[in-house]
Amino acid sequence: MFVSLNKKFIYTIVIFFAITAMIFLYSFYLTYGIRFQNELKANISRNQQYINLLYENNLMRKKLIQIAKQHPQINLPKEIVAQDIFNLENTISKEKERIQQLQASYDARYASIYEGIKIIAASAVLIILSLLLLWFLLKRWVLTPLNILADVSKNVTNGNLSQRAIPYRTRYFLDETDFLIDTFNNMLDKLEQSISEIQEAENFLQKIIDGIPDGLRVIDQNYNIIIANKAYYQQVGSKDKSLRCYEASQQRSTPCNTNITSCPLKEICHKKKKHIHVIQQFAHNPNKHLYINAAPLKIENRLLIIEIIRDLSEDIKFSHQQKLSSLGFMTTSVAHEMKNHLGAIRIIIERLLENPNTSASEQTKLLKLILQQIIESINVPERLLKLSHLSTDEHQKINCYENIKDVVALMDYEAKTHGINITIEGEKDVTIIGNENDFKMVIINLILNAIKAGKPDGNILIKISADKHQNLIQVIDDGCGIAENVLPHIFDPFYSDGKEGSIGGTGLGLAIVKSIMEKHKGHISVESKIGVGTSFNLQFPINKK
Repeated sequence: MFVSLNKKFIYTIVIFFAITAMIFLYSFYLTYGIRFQNELKANISRNQQYINLLYENNLMRKKLIQIAKQHPQINLPKEIVAQDIFNLENTISKEKERIQQLQASYDARYASIYEGIKIIAASAVLIILSLLLLWFLLKRWVLTPLNILADVSKNVTNGNLSQRAIPYRTRYFLDETDFLIDTFNNMLDKLEQSISEIQEAENFLQKIIDGIPDGLRVIDQNYNIIIANKAYYQQVGSKDKSLRCYEASQQRSTPCNTNITSCPLKEICHKKKKHIHVIQQFAHNPNKHLYINAAPLKIENRLLIIEIIRDLSEDIKFSHQQKLSSLGFMTTSVAHEMKNHLGAIRIIIERLLENPNTSASEQTKLLKLILQQIIESINVPERLLKLSHLSTDEHQKINCYENIKDVVALMDYEAKTHGINITIEGEKDVTIIGNENDFKMVIINLILNAIKAGKPDGNILIKISADKHQNLIQVIDDGCGIAENVLPHIFDPFYSDGKEGSIGGTGLGLAIVKSIMEKHKGHISVESKIGVGTSFNLQFPINKK
């Protein structure tokens, strides 16, 4: 319960005065009043006894004189007979007057006591006035400055840092409270300046991280999001900064189940790992695969986790440029193949021109050969144009053999320039459901990697098979192979071990392949041995419809 100092002072003055006055009056009454009253009672009782004795003595003398008159033979003492009755009555009267005077004296003394009480009452009034004056001075010199500081502190607590404590009196006679108010105002000035600088630094930091195209968030060990950028809030589909990480990303009310979703925070905090690489889907857009790179961030004694979240689907769109660049490798194959077809057409036409008397059947046969070469020439750029289109989410039935054959036809010349032979084996009627351009992009990336890792006179074997559980495509080369310590990281975006002869490039190719496989509900695995070769295994689900 809040009780102001003002009320405390008033209550203290009233209670202190009441108790003091009661004690003083009670002590005065016990000291003087009761003693005077007892003395008066004792004197009155003693005088009354004296008067009673005089009355009794007078009655006895009267009776003795009557008896002496009735019996003359009795001789009474002269003192008894000679004593004047009138004088005795006079003595009694004087004693009564003395009692009355004594009573009056006591009344006067009681009156003086009452006068003393009046004086005490007047003194009490003066004391109360003095206390009230003291209270007024305390209020003016102490309570009012404290109330000013309290009001300003309340406004500052509510966020109004521009509020200042203004002295309520002139500045000619300063005291400690004035210096306290000045010091308090100076403290507020410095506090406002410091908070302004902090806010400017925070705004600057926020603008910097908002400029990062990938999502970024920093969380503490209690799943609270300390800071995040604009890209992250777009990824989770919410701008609520009070949500915890699992509430924002997975729309859960409790932390994620680690048996279902890999949690970087638990991996770092509980298992003491330094770097975590995981792929997740956020509840806002479950069709997007997000690559999360998490690492611990220690600030003094506080452990934070910083996460960089990259949208792999955006990387796939971004990789369209890389795909076009890859198609540049195949343009030489296209030009070479079309040159072969056009050369055949040229030879046939020259033959017709050299032999104008060629029979009609022979001319028809040669024209059919020319038509066939023209059709083949048209198919070559069409295959290239299909690959150059940006992938869409539309899924269709894909014949694996035919599409792989188209890709191999485009890349055959590039492979042969490196002395590598590409062979396709297996079933020709295996089909999957998916995006044809994405599927071809997977095969292109794997063949390009195999060419880069291959050696002269090397071979690339593409096997196609199926059983009741899955469709399997294997891209096998006999190149340099991949080191054991590198294998777990080859699907990480931008990963490269930097060694000569290893799978190089931008580092996005295999990450995109993995993302496309997950988009098609498939799985990719790799087996490799240094100096022997590498096998990439693509597993697609059976189309049950």
